[in-house]
Amino acid sequence: MWNILLDPLPTEYKGYPIDSDFQTGIQMFQALNDPELSKAEGMWQACSLLFPSEDKPDINTAIEGVQWFLSGWYTDNREDGEKKENSITDYDIDQWRIYSAFRAQYGINLNTDKLHFWEFMGLLTTLDECAYTRVMDIRQRKIKPKMSAEEKEALRRAKRIYSLDTLEEGLSLEEQEAVDAFKAFLGKK
Repeated sequence: MWNILLDPLPTEYKGYPIDSDFQTGIQMFQALNDPELSKAEGMWQACSLLFPSEDKPDINTAIEGVQWFLSGWYTDNREDGEKKENSITDYDIDQWRIYSAFRAQYGINLNTDKLHFWEFMGLLTTLDECAYTRVMDIRQRKIKPKMSAEEKEALRRAKRIYSLDTLEEGLSLEEQEAVDAFKAFLGKK
């Protein structure tokens, strides 16, 4: 296991040089989650970003490298079925919340400063309360039966405002949730 307190940040994977910049990690997430790319195209793009030199690993090693790079910094245990990708953050939609949080809390200018992706993710996931963390909380929060009608409506409204998914035309948030659940049941989402 790699340890930030003891080990230098990695700049290669299995002997192959990598682009370890945080912006590369963000671009990799974007490629892997781009709805206009097939899964294979997204993975190919992520592999090309991580291994930019002419000397590239074989495809299986490259795919292992992408998975390692995007999750190797994470040391907590995950519950069964928990997604490993960053599914509540969209680096385009949340760009200003993330940028301002890093400026305010760490004095880091994400537009000009260089950070290793693992360092960026470690700092991102340990931010103090700010606009970014409040929005992440809204996106994750579940509507519970014990909530008052006003609390439920306020949370639904906030979820609509900060949703990463676009609602299909004319559907309420509840109707969209039902459509999404049905698509997931069919294996289409």
